[in-house]
Amino acid sequence: MIVLRVLFAMLPLFSIGFLTWGTMIRLAVVTRRTLDWILCGVSAAVMITGMVLLPEDIETTQADVAMAMILLNAAAFTVYFLVVDIKHDKVRLGLASPAGTSPYSPYGSTVPRHQAGYVAPAQSQSQPRPLQQQPQPQPQQRPVVPPQPATPPSNPRIEQVRAELDELSHLLRKDEEK
Repeated sequence: MIVLRVLFAMLPLFSIGFLTWGTMIRLAVVTRRTLDWILCGVSAAVMITGMVLLPEDIETTQADVAMAMILLNAAAFTVYFLVVDIKHDKVRLGLASPAGTSPYSPYGSTVPRHQAGYVAPAQSQSQPRPLQQQPQPQPQQRPVVPPQPATPPSNPRIEQVRAELDELSHLLRKDEEK
């Protein structure tokens, strides 16, 4: 796949812009988007216009303008091809969402995305230790939380940190109730 991407990216550059439409045809076939087919036609039209405007005498301003059109066409559509083809490949492999944003965070999270806040695990490894004897508050009704999918085994250190955070959260809730 990468070999084809490199070959089609180099096609307009090695042909001095005359085969830019070939790169755009490949992109339109792969992505199957109407916009890419339209841009393929635009690329071919710019190349043909540049060829028509190219005079026999290459020492004129008209020749410079025609070659600039052809070369800018090649550069612009090569960049467009690479950006869209790479993005299309990432979406196809599931590494990015179609909108272009990654569905995965590079940072780990202990909170599932579908929940508003942290829910303490059902089985905690440590119980909070009261600092002093206090009357026990009435148990509060917690909202029903759908069961979480099974999580892969995690690092014991993470479990210890979770337990400590649960204990701290419990103490903070006691302070808020006072």
